[in-house]
Amino acid sequence: MQMKTRLLKALSSGILLLTVLYVLGLYSTPASASQKLAARERILVNAMEYPWSTIGRLNAAGRAHCTGAMVSERHVLTAAHCIYDAKTGRWLAPQELHFIAGYQFEEYKIKSKIKSYKKSANYKPKNEASARNTETDWALLELTDPIGTQTGWLRLTTLNNEVITRINAKQAVLISSGYRAGAPHAQTTDFNCQPPGRFKRSGTEKENDGIAHRCFLQKGDSGSPLLLYDQQVFSIVGINVIGLETERRGVNTYVGALNAQRFHPENGKPDTKRSIRNLGFLWDKGAMPAQTSEVSASPEKTIAALLVRKGYLSGNAMKIPSQAIIAAENRYKKEQGKTHLKTSLQLLGDIILSLE
Repeated sequence: MQMKTRLLKALSSGILLLTVLYVLGLYSTPASASQKLAARERILVNAMEYPWSTIGRLNAAGRAHCTGAMVSERHVLTAAHCIYDAKTGRWLAPQELHFIAGYQFEEYKIKSKIKSYKKSANYKPKNEASARNTETDWALLELTDPIGTQTGWLRLTTLNNEVITRINAKQAVLISSGYRAGAPHAQTTDFNCQPPGRFKRSGTEKENDGIAHRCFLQKGDSGSPLLLYDQQVFSIVGINVIGLETERRGVNTYVGALNAQRFHPENGKPDTKRSIRNLGFLWDKGAMPAQTSEVSASPEKTIAALLVRKGYLSGNAMKIPSQAIIAAENRYKKEQGKTHLKTSLQLLGDIILSLE
């Protein structure tokens, strides 16, 4: 089911007319050739490596799933429509939700029940596929257990004009990672969402909190974080909530993400600040996994997968020995003049920025 409308216009180019909206968690559309190509380019990552460990699968009443991201030791940010059961017409109770991190091929070691959640009172679940609802399609889950000490968590960042300039100059990049319908039991990642735009409601100059980008997402990716790698730091700049399609030059699919700016403690929106004021939610503070955690602070297997893509390694990245990965890393740094890169996260970011 799709809702056809002319509500949205991409601001980045001023020429893209968005005509079809669909909620990622509830609706789907036939895959175009560009979508299928993007699907092949999504890369399997190890969910027990940081920063992917901060992203987990939200299971809803045993019938569906979405994706969410750790933003403190006890809080997960996701989409509001992920906790609404459209079949029964009710909001799910916290005890019907479970969050699992480090989930890979039906194996996981880190999980928590949901103690409670906050959401915007302005979100209308029966009118999901609309620009106005996109502004309020968020939920902040409070976990029973502080699993963020094991997974680590990511800070939130504003996607401002300076960041967009660096993205356009390929000095920064947008990334999306989650548990999509095409691979529901493994976390897969799109490492190049292309330069973003903002969208607004037609007939008004007032921008809403939307970010239009071109990562390949499917059902199950709802609530997943729109990540930013910028100035050697990974952070969250949005929540993926809605699909958008254009009528220009064929069908080009975009994704609509709710801008993380909404959650800023000073410059955020009133309904958000009221909801999360006393939750200990840390806007600009991320954290690495504790040293006692089974999560690796080094994204070795992701680096291996990207080096396979760039021709520095061959075979299944998940099965390549560490010694071979280290040798390939050193060869990459030497050949690319990157011997100054000291940490694995810096190396990962540099490889991501070098992808075509």
